[in-house]
Amino acid sequence: MKLFHRICLISLVFALMLSFVCPSAAQEENGSLAVSKGCSTLDAAVAVKSDGKLLPTARGAVLFEMNTDTMVYSWQADEKLDPSGMNKLMTALLAIEAGDLEAKVTVTSEALSSLEPGSVSAGLKSGEELTLRDLLFCMMVGSANDAAAVIAQHIAGNQEAFVARMNAKATELGCANTCFLNPTGLSSDGQYSTARDLAKITAAALQNDVFSELFSAVTYTVPATNVSEERVIHTTNYLMSREVVKNQFDSRVTGGKTGALSTRDRSVICTAEAEGKRYLAVIMSAQSTLTANGLSVVTFGNFEEARILFDHGFNEYSQRQLLTDDMVLTRFSVTDGENDVAVRADGIVTAMIPKDMSQLDVRYEYTQLQGGIAAPVTEGQVVGTVEVWFRSVCVGQCDLIAMHDVNEPGIYDFAITPGGQKAAKLPWKLLVLILLVVVLGCVLLLGLVLTVIRWIRGIKTKYRHTKRRKNRQRSR
Repeated sequence: MKLFHRICLISLVFALMLSFVCPSAAQEENGSLAVSKGCSTLDAAVAVKSDGKLLPTARGAVLFEMNTDTMVYSWQADEKLDPSGMNKLMTALLAIEAGDLEAKVTVTSEALSSLEPGSVSAGLKSGEELTLRDLLFCMMVGSANDAAAVIAQHIAGNQEAFVARMNAKATELGCANTCFLNPTGLSSDGQYSTARDLAKITAAALQNDVFSELFSAVTYTVPATNVSEERVIHTTNYLMSREVVKNQFDSRVTGGKTGALSTRDRSVICTAEAEGKRYLAVIMSAQSTLTANGLSVVTFGNFEEARILFDHGFNEYSQRQLLTDDMVLTRFSVTDGENDVAVRADGIVTAMIPKDMSQLDVRYEYTQLQGGIAAPVTEGQVVGTVEVWFRSVCVGQCDLIAMHDVNEPGIYDFAITPGGQKAAKLPWKLLVLILLVVVLGCVLLLGLVLTVIRWIRGIKTKYRHTKRRKNRQRSR
């Protein structure tokens, strides 16, 4: 019996060894998707063009295509610089969100006293009554500092409270490198922003129809007030109009806001549209040039360099559809699945790509869910991601979803034979189980046979001993 026990023990160990080579059916239901941002969105770490300085003097610049969310070009996009008149973008956004545009606002001497003598103004007088809408147009079209100061006091009660709102809104919009100290943009120690942050503020504000109207206005007529006659305000963005300076006009430009720290340090944020492309450009601290006597401007710097950016975007790039949502991109293996799963992009992905792009410059990188994909899989389930790379820059990314269900195998799978008949095809789990049963059966049968043989031998030996004993007894 000891031999039989040994055989059973060996069989049990063998069965346990077989169980360890079978993969577990338990899998993670979801893995984490890690997609690099590449040049997509205003948070992009890199731009499609990131190979050097394109502008002669600007200390910070961004060119962003809004239809495709593509950062086409950036230069020192996170350099902290004085935002100058760009503060008024945030002032306008907050006033539109919090105020009644038709409400009457009274200009106070307190608001006017916060301004530097000689700063740009709309000529507002203490006690004058205008609507909030009129003040916003004065501020955005004519870059009037007096209008900005009056708006801030009207909305928040005082400048300090309004500035707190400005910084809170900047944080809400993801502006990590911005600190406003006044609503006007007049120079103040410790005040700063970046080309990227100002682009974020402008892109968010342009989603508001009223802001878009202010941003695109070339002139505005302020109706007569209780202390002033009707006045006409002209835009300070000469890319939009020939009214003041004729040689800077650009028909592609659809809106904008200027800023200036001095006659030599100028900035501009503007939009332009053509050929189905919508660009947002930010130019910070471009340097102007003056005549020898310093009385006339030869080059503005901000306007010329904005045009360089737009020429670059419109002439060198085209919008390309990188991924569609109706084609098989690749196939992923499915653990415990009856077959692989075909996958497609979960949407259409477009980006701005250089016009001289070769197909050899583009590659696709596929990533499965961490932990792999386990059956069952349902159609439409997110199973991974795809990134589209142009040379060394990721220009688009998207989730990958299953195009069909993938089930676990049943007790029997059926395959079509060449003769057209369905032939039973056993799944691997069942085959392993059958093999295990057969092996255990053989081992047990062998043990039984050996036990019977040993029993028979024992009977024969006992019989021989009995017979000899009887023979000895007879011989006596």
